[in-house]
Amino acid sequence: MRTHFQSMSLVYSILILSLFAGQIWADERPPNVPPEGFTALFNGTDLTGWKGLVSNPHERAAMSSEKLAEAQKAADLRMHAHWQVEDGALVFDGKGDSLCTAKDYADLEMYVDWKIEEKGDSGIYIRGLPQIQIWDPNLHDVGSGGLYNNKTHPNKPLVNADNSIGQWNTFYIKMVGNQVTVVLNGQLVVDNVVLENLWEPDKPIGASGQIELQNHGNTLWFRNIYVRELVTAEEGARIEEALPKAQVVSSQPRKVLVSTRATGYRHSSIPHGARALQRMGESTGVFEAVISDDLTQFAPGNLEKFDAVILCNTTGNWIQPTKADIEKLSAGQSLDAEAAEQMLRKSLLDYVASGKGMMGIHSASDANYHWPEFGELIGGYFNHHPWHEQVGIRVEHPGHPLSQAFGGRDFSIVDEIYQFRDPYSRENVRVLLSLDPEKTDMKKRNIERKDGDFAVAWIRQHGEGRVFYCSLGHREDIYWNPQVLQFYLDGLQYVLGDLDGDATASN
Repeated sequence: MRTHFQSMSLVYSILILSLFAGQIWADERPPNVPPEGFTALFNGTDLTGWKGLVSNPHERAAMSSEKLAEAQKAADLRMHAHWQVEDGALVFDGKGDSLCTAKDYADLEMYVDWKIEEKGDSGIYIRGLPQIQIWDPNLHDVGSGGLYNNKTHPNKPLVNADNSIGQWNTFYIKMVGNQVTVVLNGQLVVDNVVLENLWEPDKPIGASGQIELQNHGNTLWFRNIYVRELVTAEEGARIEEALPKAQVVSSQPRKVLVSTRATGYRHSSIPHGARALQRMGESTGVFEAVISDDLTQFAPGNLEKFDAVILCNTTGNWIQPTKADIEKLSAGQSLDAEAAEQMLRKSLLDYVASGKGMMGIHSASDANYHWPEFGELIGGYFNHHPWHEQVGIRVEHPGHPLSQAFGGRDFSIVDEIYQFRDPYSRENVRVLLSLDPEKTDMKKRNIERKDGDFAVAWIRQHGEGRVFYCSLGHREDIYWNPQVLQFYLDGLQYVLGDLDGDATASN
């Protein structure tokens, strides 16, 4: 039974996502012309960019290149026989195979309009995986949009949001890592749920794959198919190649919250960081990552489910709850904005002090300036970024367990480099990496520190808990830098307590 708290959460999640998703399909624009930032997968006139279905990802991977090419040629002939373009829509005649994109996609946002007949059945595959369900709700007493083939995670939609049979419907789909959100006709139906690997249940889902318009032998219509790539297939492959190895593998299962909440500047590299962290957990077996920008995850009853929190390029006063957040947190009780924020502040501080871990990446220090205890918790506040170029980095403690990613040696890197202001002090943190002035252009504007102390990464203790912070991570390519990913993993294992390391203050 859904609790009142869950019901309120659902109501306000629907409200927020309805406003966001509705702004695109409510616009009056010509058919098959994408909104800004999106690319049209269907041009409205022919099947350019599409191909016929050949089996499933597992079986395709087992085929020789010659056998796959032969099978694809036959599938394309069937595609042209049964998929046509009529009045700017893709139309399937009920015979033949599903339709697939010629290109593979990784993390994405997607819009697609669809229409079915009575007793119709279809679905959207992402990364070649079934499926975001499309069907006649009158036959199943369940609406469309659910992750039908999930066995462990939720597989039904939160609400029935289908339009009447024969009318057009619109999906907004977002996939980050292995987690999927679906909005149907302006209503949230899937809220950040893991999509399971039907083809190989004992393995994580693939890094990328084709998008498929599935059929079950009935007439179908699709149009206005738009995609915005958050992480491309090529970038996903680079992340895979750079994944690190764990120094220590704990037998204890861990769950980590990867918070991507950004109320200030939103970095385009956030999806890359989130994907790298999730795949890091899957590939090493050290932890399971839950990616979320939901502030209510920091409420006491939710936060205690996690062993550590990673602030992945969070910015702005993200601890300040919105009206929708407050309603979700209050569960029908009287709770004003100030009380809600104080509850969330105390929750995070107590959480770390109790022995849990917190890790901050890049702009995690560019946040919550109105909350001094947060600056103390993370170890310092951002104060300009004079450098975005190749700089020299000093490894301050070559023998430290967290310095092994760099072989204990200094290195150079291209990224946006911060300087820090109070409460940053070497009396409060153990600096692991710092800017090397001798190998860096020190004639930049906005260099305000006169002491030459430009820390890049540090660790500290907060009560019984541990904190790791690294200011690298502005650029997308940082998340396929093998040394940096190893450093991130070591830092996370430090805050989880798997790796010990001296956290004595540098001064």
